[in-house]
Amino acid sequence: MANMLELTNLRKSEIIKPSGYFTTKFARFITNITAPPLIAIPCLVILGLQSEHNRGVQANLFISLAIAIIFGATIPIILVVAMYLLKKISDIHIATREQRYLPFCLTIISFVIGTTLLWYITGLGWLTVVLASYSINTLVVMLINFRWKISIHATSIGGIVAAFTMLGGWMAAPLLSIVGLVTWARVHLKAHTTGQVLVGSLLGFFFTLLQLIILLQP
Repeated sequence: MANMLELTNLRKSEIIKPSGYFTTKFARFITNITAPPLIAIPCLVILGLQSEHNRGVQANLFISLAIAIIFGATIPIILVVAMYLLKKISDIHIATREQRYLPFCLTIISFVIGTTLLWYITGLGWLTVVLASYSINTLVVMLINFRWKISIHATSIGGIVAAFTMLGGWMAAPLLSIVGLVTWARVHLKAHTTGQVLVGSLLGFFFTLLQLIILLQP
């Protein structure tokens, strides 16, 4: 009789499990594809192409995009993967707060080098300013991280929405759905609290918007 009850309970759990299982898988999928250096690649390309089109400037566009992608995304990805393989971090999303400082510092250095090169080649254009905001935002997040594990995913997405809002106005409104998905995914996976993702997204949006307004003003 006891065996029958255990079997019944097991079957119930198997019936209930798939819903939560697929929800968690979806949350992990969202987390992976919106990892800050990964999602930065298409965003930098779009921002670079659109901003240069608006200015009517095509010279050095390829070089500018290459620098932005290499120093704003590729090198940070390589750094994280290398540190993961060397067991300096426990996972590629750096869930442990105490393990974030070295990746933060190395990533900031990459951003600063990229910003400097872009400024030298193209001046204070969109890609230069966006990469500069990456540097400043990452520094601020690192300082907050000493006491509180603010969400890097949410901060990154908030900054991206700010950049596209600055470039396209209300055309960027649909991106808010991505912000909602990212914040839900991070909370669902218990990687962050609701407060950590909300503060991250708001900080990313308003702080990036402020930087863009100041640096891009005529």
